[in-house]
Order: sequence, then C-alpha cells, then structure tokens
Amino acid sequence: MDSLRKKLQREIQQQADIQIQQSDSWGLPIDLVKVPYMTIKRTTMDILMKMILLTLQKLEVSKPKMIAEFLAVEPLFVEDLFARMEVTRMIEQRKRIYRLTKVGIEQLQSGIYEHPAEKKETNFYYSSYHDAILCQYGEGLKDEKLKLFRLATKQQNGAEDLPKEQLRTALLQAGVEETEGSLQIVIDKIGVPVTIESQSIPCIEFYVYNRTEDRYYTRVWNTLLEQWDERLEKLIDELDPLKKLKK
Repeated sequence: MDSLRKKLQREIQQQADIQIQQSDSWGLPIDLVKVPYMTIKRTTMDILMKMILLTLQKLEVSKPKMIAEFLAVEPLFVEDLFARMEVTRMIEQRKRIYRLTKVGIEQLQSGIYEHPAEKKETNFYYSSYHDAILCQYGEGLKDEKLKLFRLATKQQNGAEDLPKEQLRTALLQAGVEETEGSLQIVIDKIGVPVTIESQSIPCIEFYVYNRTEDRYYTRVWNTLLEQWDERLEKLIDELDPLKKLKK
C-alpha cells in the first residue's frame, strides 16, 4: 500500500500547481452479490424437429409413437423432442390432439429453435456509495485490515433495488451472452440480487490544493477499479473532506 501511495503522490505532484495537503487510507465497504438470471439458447432447428412440426400441422396426432411410425424414426428420439417442445410451449394438446402453438409456428417459420431456459448466476461487487455494480467478482481482491471509511454509516441503498437495465448491462459486460455461428445464447430474465457477504476494499485519499484555481478538492484511488474514483471524491468533498494544512 505504501508503494502505491508514493506512486500516486508522484503522479499528483507532476502537476506543478498542485500541493498535497493531507492523505489517508481506509476500507470501503462493498457487498459481494449473486445475480440470478435465465438464458435461452437458440440454434438452427434440426431436421427431425422440423419434420415433426410439419407433420403435426397436416395430421391429427395424439401420441408421439404415431409420428415415430409415420417417419420411421426411433420412438425414444421422437418422445424426447415432444417433451422438449412441450416445455418450450411449441406444441400443446387440445382435445388429445397435438397442435402447434403460436410459438411453435413462429419457430418453424424462422427455422430457429429456442431451447428450454437455463438458470444461471454470476457474482459481482456492489457499492452502495455508487449505487451500482462496480465489476464482476474476482479472486484477487485483498480484504486488508484498514480503518472503516468515515462515511460508512451514511449509505442505505442495497443491490436488490438496482434497476433491471443496470443488471443487464453488468451481465453483458461479464460476457454471459454468446453468438457463434448459428448458436446464440441470450438473457431471458433477471432475478433479484442476493448479498453473499460484505467485504472492504482499500482506497487511498488525498486532499489537494490547486494554486492556479485557488481551490481545495479530494482525489481517491479505488484499488478494486484501479482508477481515480470521481463518485467517492464528490461524496467526500460534499460531506467530510480532510482538513487543510495550517499556514
């Protein structure tokens, strides 16, 4: 931490009109959260499924076995496809006869099969001070023993209140969607984030004076994001900046 502090000090002091007044280090409380979601895999519809759907449009079929006999295909293959198509609501029984649903007709026309949705989850770091997901979970975070951020009790937001669009953006940045050739995996639904545990990340704070502009302000280095954190800088300047040096 000391070597990083010295490096940051040199960076700040490269600007001749900037004078460091005070510096400090502390731990920023963050939450490790689990975001549950569901994905749908889309692939080119296989020939057997297409033949079954076309047959159901033309004939009255009450059992998968009838299709297997009509197409001269192993019954187990047909039964498996019937089960998958019922789960994805491509077909349904009406008065004991299998019929294509609107979904089934659309997928037959497009030639794209949407597999049953899969449940998944991805872990992220959430900060109530930013009211945002900071980044995806990584093994490299060091939970160092530092004093707590002095504004720690002033934040009440939780990850469970995050808008779905922000969660979707975080998942997309984590690469949960995929496209390769005819294969496509897309997000279908996003659940409510669940907090797994609380951690703290080291931050280095500087209170500086700009001689040219004749103003004092805060700089904060966020070690998780590995960059200057404008949100924390603004928060500290508004609520509790470090003290100026006595002249």
